[in-house]
Amino acid sequence: MMSLRHMVRGLENDSPANQLIALWEHDADTLKFWRASSNFVYMFERNGERHYLRFIHEEDNTINNIRAELDFMLFLLSQGYPAVAPVRSTNGGLIETISTENGLYYGVVFNQAKGRQIPLEEMSDIHFEQWGQSLAALHLISERYRPQTVEYRSWWDALNFVSSVLERYPGEAGLRQELERLRRELSELPTGKGHTGLIHYDFETDNIFYDDELARYCAIDFDDSMHHWFMMDVAAAISDLYEQEGEEARGRIGQFLAGYRSVKPLDEKYTSDPFIFQKFADLYTFARLLRSTEGMDDSSTPKWALRLKDKLIGFCDRIRERYRTASEPVLVDSKK
Repeated sequence: MMSLRHMVRGLENDSPANQLIALWEHDADTLKFWRASSNFVYMFERNGERHYLRFIHEEDNTINNIRAELDFMLFLLSQGYPAVAPVRSTNGGLIETISTENGLYYGVVFNQAKGRQIPLEEMSDIHFEQWGQSLAALHLISERYRPQTVEYRSWWDALNFVSSVLERYPGEAGLRQELERLRRELSELPTGKGHTGLIHYDFETDNIFYDDELARYCAIDFDDSMHHWFMMDVAAAISDLYEQEGEEARGRIGQFLAGYRSVKPLDEKYTSDPFIFQKFADLYTFARLLRSTEGMDDSSTPKWALRLKDKLIGFCDRIRERYRTASEPVLVDSKK
């Protein structure tokens, strides 16, 4: 989640988007705002085909993180994995930087994903199995990936970020204790081939598109990728199913896991007890949301942003309360 201060500034007008789109080939008068959450995203057309411009303020992400993300995506594409492709600017770059009175923005462009999004409740048995197979295939390729010039963030970096946020809030002693416990728990897990590598981290249904013709998924939104346990990706992908009760949800989890196992072995110890990874998602989400609300001047902030701030703080409150009242956390949506 980007800083709400930067979201407000970025949505005041389309100036940053217009500055950036001028650096890519595009059809005139086709640029349209799409959404703002972790990034600003605009749609546009190029030779009649839809593309997406994504950009972010320098305080909300680093250019090295974006370089690492694109490097991994290019490797996946080189191995035949179906993912959206980054598009070079007229300068030949994959990332362009613009300077504004509010600071720097980093922009990238992607083509349109092939296929359609299928809501969780509309997925068939085969869709669940292929979803698991698609994630396992990504992990197999990840094991072969060796970055040459970019350094990828890791789960350790993410926990250091959580620590840096919690340190600013003396009242969060309980979550700081959970954080240190989580560090110890993760440090005791097996690492290396078969266990860890670069993961997507947000391989949920809104980030995968099903190509009916080729009967496979195409993935988007790799900006949260990090070096982690592969099981983290599994737990995050089907977090909504873990939250549900009943035979139907358990059956769908089984179909997903069976699809995964048909491509790559799983750390079976954690398939029925994924709470260590759920705790990671909780704490990382808490810190990102809390950080996004910092530094706002409520007296000059639009009402929509104040409502969003209240919503995010309420979400943080529920995570905090969960750790006060339950011995095991319930996984929250890692894409928030």
